[in-house]
Amino acid sequence: MRQWARLLWPRTYMDRQRRAGLLFVFPALVYFSLVFLVPLVESVLGSFYRTVPGGVSQFVGLRLYTKVLTDGTFWQSVRNTVTLLLMSVPATVLLALAAALGLHRLARLRWRNAWAAMYFLPFSVSLVAAALIWQWIYDPVYGFLNHLLSLIGIPPQKWLQSFDQVLPSIAVVNVWVRLGFDTMIFLAALQAIPAEYYEAAGIDGASRSQALRHVTLPLLNPQILMVCILELIFNFKIFDQVYATTQGGPAGASQTVIMLLYDTAFKYFRLGDASVMAIFVFVSLLLVTLLQWRFFRKTVEY
Repeated sequence: MRQWARLLWPRTYMDRQRRAGLLFVFPALVYFSLVFLVPLVESVLGSFYRTVPGGVSQFVGLRLYTKVLTDGTFWQSVRNTVTLLLMSVPATVLLALAAALGLHRLARLRWRNAWAAMYFLPFSVSLVAAALIWQWIYDPVYGFLNHLLSLIGIPPQKWLQSFDQVLPSIAVVNVWVRLGFDTMIFLAALQAIPAEYYEAAGIDGASRSQALRHVTLPLLNPQILMVCILELIFNFKIFDQVYATTQGGPAGASQTVIMLLYDTAFKYFRLGDASVMAIFVFVSLLLVTLLQWRFFRKTVEY
């Protein structure tokens, strides 16, 4: 309490510095509270109430949690989300790392910038626009992909209308959209590694693969961890691509948790059920992120 009073009425130079720092971060704290904390608290409170026709809320305790967590449709959407995540995240991280290593080896800065811009261009496209582009590519009759396959004798595929192909097809869209962003992060990290480390490894007789394994990858570990967490969050919250391409079809084969949450809240107006799903998503992402941070964070010392 005394510390807060000294922030309001500073007595020393350090008190004035602390107050200035607090004033600088105050707008960000207000924004974070209004945009994230208030909806989170409302979701937690809303998960204990069922909204009946007419807009009247009725307290039902944990009944909505039991209803949602025993619903087969909900767990099917969770399986679809996790499957999509497992298809997208490893492929995106590995391809982005490979692309960044290739760009880093380009000697001419002009070519490096040109290729980097090409990789980054899909990330600047709206997710809905990207989904519509790939919807045309995947079209079973007029699609560009089936046209290419027909040139080598492969019959047309249904892609987004197939139970087996719809999730891999959406995963390809995710990788295409996110690849440039991750590549830029890895490329910036590679350019920040001092050349002395590679010179020392060369003097010790390390080959390129050994330098990659013992120098590059350990120094990139913070960026790899950050990209994995970002991709995990992005893919767990995926909505735009699925809604614009399949709307959860065929027969719910591509329906994700966020899409089911949207339909439950804004189509069927079951706000309590949707709040339970939102809490599930928040807790799942928090736990997985903490586990990733705990087990994959490594301190690099040279």
